[in-house]
Amino acid sequence: MSIHSRSHSLDINEISQRINVQKPYFAFQHLWQDEQQVMGRFTAEQPLVYEIGAITAGELGRHLAILGSCSAVALHNGPEGYYLATRAHLTRSADQPAKGETLYASARVLDIDKRSLKIAASAWGKAPVAELVCEYTIITPPLFKRNFKHYANPDDIIPPDSPYQTPISYHDLTFTANSVNAVAGPLTPQQCAGHFYGYPCWPVAIIAQTAFQITGELVREKYGAGMRLCIRDIKLSANKLMSASNVLRFSVEITPGEPEGGLTNSQVRVYHNEEEVASLINQLELIPV
Repeated sequence: MSIHSRSHSLDINEISQRINVQKPYFAFQHLWQDEQQVMGRFTAEQPLVYEIGAITAGELGRHLAILGSCSAVALHNGPEGYYLATRAHLTRSADQPAKGETLYASARVLDIDKRSLKIAASAWGKAPVAELVCEYTIITPPLFKRNFKHYANPDDIIPPDSPYQTPISYHDLTFTANSVNAVAGPLTPQQCAGHFYGYPCWPVAIIAQTAFQITGELVREKYGAGMRLCIRDIKLSANKLMSASNVLRFSVEITPGEPEGGLTNSQVRVYHNEEEVASLINQLELIPV
């Protein structure tokens, strides 16, 4: 894959406005077209916490999903709107980039109409890093503002620094042998800046990232402080867009894999009150450090 051609550069400001995702949540440093795909350059900013490598699984999902919606509006006349990821499957390569390495991504449209989108995306550094297939519901700005008017917040302002450099805090951890429950939120509008301005909401990628932090707490409780995670495979379903003002409850359960080199399975269910708003089925590699 080619690494960027100035003659095919894309206007980041125009594209981010059309998908209603702005900085700092939109963090690509450059976008360009390469045949029927959009490509971008980014660097990791979210803290690893209990994960190992150079970039968290949640952040990979964040950038690749954003790039997918960029490919729709830039190359396929996708409508201006809110592109809400509803289903995603992320797989990671065995080799991971070095810390601080510049990363690249590409995304192409698999299917699109006025209300839905499906994309395939990939990320790499000096070697392949991850692949994502993601499905979205597309909501027009008038419909979004009508449906989510109760999410509106006039105090939503752009913070001076990216809030995604700081992990989301959680509390009320309750452990059993193979599970943990925890609570996170509410978020301030600044903690989800850029998603979506004027209507601050929990980003799906930040829900996933918080889920993996809490999973790390369970792994630490079960296997000791010297164990870290590499999330190899994620199947995510997002059922409902959550206001930043909502408190979410995370229920995590792990099932150990084979003793020699096997992956550990985990399932995460995320609730608002008693309503399930998201779920993740994952395969984890446990790595002693």
